[in-house]
Amino acid sequence: MRAEEEEKRLREDLTAQETAVIATGGALRGALGRPEVVRGAGLDRSLLPENVVVDPGPDVRSRLRALQALADAVQQALGRSKGEVSDSTLLNRHTDLRDQLAGGYDAQLEERDGIKVCRLIDDHGSHDVAAVGERIAVQAAEARGRLTEREREVFQRFLTGELGDHLSAQVITAANLVAALNDTLRTVRTSHGLGVELLWKLDEDVDADVRAAVELLRSPSSLRTREQTEQLREVLQRRIEDARRADPSAGYAAHLRTALDYRDWFRFHTFVVEDAAPGRRRKLTGRTGLSQGEQRVLSYLVLFAAAAAHFTSLAESAPHAPRLILLDDAFAKVDEPTHGRLGRILVDLDLDFVLTSERLMGNWPEVPSLRIYECLRDPHVRGVATLHYTWNGRHRRLVSV
Repeated sequence: MRAEEEEKRLREDLTAQETAVIATGGALRGALGRPEVVRGAGLDRSLLPENVVVDPGPDVRSRLRALQALADAVQQALGRSKGEVSDSTLLNRHTDLRDQLAGGYDAQLEERDGIKVCRLIDDHGSHDVAAVGERIAVQAAEARGRLTEREREVFQRFLTGELGDHLSAQVITAANLVAALNDTLRTVRTSHGLGVELLWKLDEDVDADVRAAVELLRSPSSLRTREQTEQLREVLQRRIEDARRADPSAGYAAHLRTALDYRDWFRFHTFVVEDAAPGRRRKLTGRTGLSQGEQRVLSYLVLFAAAAAHFTSLAESAPHAPRLILLDDAFAKVDEPTHGRLGRILVDLDLDFVLTSERLMGNWPEVPSLRIYECLRDPHVRGVATLHYTWNGRHRRLVSV
């Protein structure tokens, strides 16, 4: 009942304001049409009758200056140009509004005493635009309240439980995978004794909610207190609300993916380590002082170690999954003596590999066995000829067809 009274009062206030605006506009139009105002508007004398005195007198000039100052102030405050808005512009905007309306409303443009008024019409009559906007805002707030209550129940039973445990497991598994990757990287070095160490940590730019969520997700739901569970729910709900505001057109599933993608919370930092300087590490950047070849070799070390750590983790649930990687144009811009070393690292990591190259044959002493296929093409003959070799770590043999 109180809401209906408030809406009625608001509608009466808006009607009174509308009436006052129309009345003021009519009075202003009449005042501006008076001869003395026209004479003071700077019109060309030739446009006025001969018996009209052009000088409006000091009192009228004073009023005109005040009126002009008021007009300039209004125009500056509204940020509008001094040109009048044409009828066609108003009609086009009215058409755009009408085409975009939803929920059973239609737009009506009418003119009262030379003032154009736009109102919205539904099954219950004509309404002021501001009143409809206020009503929709109240309905939206009520809908958000109902949705928030449903979200609270879902979060309490599912998000902070089963899904929360899954997210917690992902964060813990990722941290363990990075630790395993670093364990593998400690065993591989370039021919110059260079190695790589990775650091996976929260991005410095993440907000306090993300930091709180990660801290709470380090333990499963069964070990959290009621206060911690409620805190996690509030943190995740705020993140989902942020995702919803950022992209209102996306679906709820997209908001969940955006809010709960822990990969965006963390960043990798790569450091170069040297056997000649134990305990020292340098952050890998464009100014680290490494040659292009050394940078590529270190990139390969990270790639190989990441693949090995991934396959090792995967083997817990799929023990027969192949440990296979593919390298197109393998070891480009890497010096030839290092090729065999990289091949040996692949063997030491127990990785199967397929390499493609227009330069490499793969017959490196560091690699115990390979099957090599050489493709030959004569530009004057259609088709490609293939030669098949085997490598046993010492000799390369042509396989007869």
